[in-house]
Amino acid sequence: MQNFLVISDLHVSDDATVDSGPSLISINPKSGKLGDTMFRELVNCVKAEGISIDWIVCPGDLGDRANQAGQKYAWENLDRLKGELGCKFLIGTAGNHDLDSRLATNEFDPKANLQSLLPLFPGITQEDCDKYWARHFCFYVNDGVRVLNLHSSAYHGYASSAGEPEHLHGRVSPRTIDEICAELKGVDADVNILLTHHHLLKNDHIYDRDNSEMSGAGRLLNKLTDATKRPWIVLHGHQHFPEIDYGRGAGNAPIVISAGSFSARLSGVHAAASPNQFYVVELDKPDPLQDGWFPCGKIKAWHWSPEGFWEKTPMAHRIPYGAGFGCRMNPWQSSRRVIGALSESTQPYLTLQEILNLEPLLGYMMPRDFGLLIWELERSGVKVTKAFDFMETTFRKLAVS
Repeated sequence: MQNFLVISDLHVSDDATVDSGPSLISINPKSGKLGDTMFRELVNCVKAEGISIDWIVCPGDLGDRANQAGQKYAWENLDRLKGELGCKFLIGTAGNHDLDSRLATNEFDPKANLQSLLPLFPGITQEDCDKYWARHFCFYVNDGVRVLNLHSSAYHGYASSAGEPEHLHGRVSPRTIDEICAELKGVDADVNILLTHHHLLKNDHIYDRDNSEMSGAGRLLNKLTDATKRPWIVLHGHQHFPEIDYGRGAGNAPIVISAGSFSARLSGVHAAASPNQFYVVELDKPDPLQDGWFPCGKIKAWHWSPEGFWEKTPMAHRIPYGAGFGCRMNPWQSSRRVIGALSESTQPYLTLQEILNLEPLLGYMMPRDFGLLIWELERSGVKVTKAFDFMETTFRKLAVS
């Protein structure tokens, strides 16, 4: 249907230290020109795949700590990508590092840097941008796909009545939610996407304590699904923690894609679980082979290697190259399909690619569901031999007693 190039949390700085700055990308002449290389190699990766990109999307944090020159560099390079890849649209959303919440560069206006960017931020038209800044959201619609761009950092630079600085978390207000739902009423779309910066659920995977999620997110998701009666796709950044998961809800619970950082410098346990990545999210059209599941899609992911180039992310990571989403079968159901394919084959074993050719619906399972599928197959006596290229993983027939 449509393809989205996702580049999140660049955190471009002007730090002169090559090996210890907040980002791999710095505009300081002493730090080299790694940013130019990363963007150039990204273009080469996408073109080598023959992928047509419709949208370039940035879920926030162009610069580090509201660094104006860093934000300008990041946004101009994203716009350059738009031209080089022939994309239709470039949109961003404001992250906590994009708002000058501590008024370091402006005496009174936390959003001044972003509003001075060209092309206009967050895109696309003057009317879209004015609405985003005035009402904290705007909609973009193209060929059945509707994107809700939500400004989750809208109150940064202020303090709540309890005295807690707003820059410590995201927020969507009840008024904003009501206005969003009023605009959704009576207007249908095939696919609904929520683009925002802050995560909507607490992240307890790598933090003992997490209070930086979006306040009001639970109400927002409930209202969105009630208004449309369809699953939303949520695309956010902020924590530099790549993951695909389902949100709270019933059969129409949202698909949540948490983007890793494009170029923030990561260290410690965080770095092991969170490589620097960019993604191409491919939304597929409804198809009988999807067995009624929708929306469905695939994600192509690349990570920045220590050798200085982008490479396809293997299945061991949380968002690997070839990850799927949309199919919500449980492990027993999916394992029966694999066992059925093995039983009907005349070959002693099948690769994952061969199984997906026979059962394409399995390609829309999330990476964690694939792990559960393998567990269920091994429990059922299927011999699974994992390969570095996950598509070459082999599944050997059940032994005949």
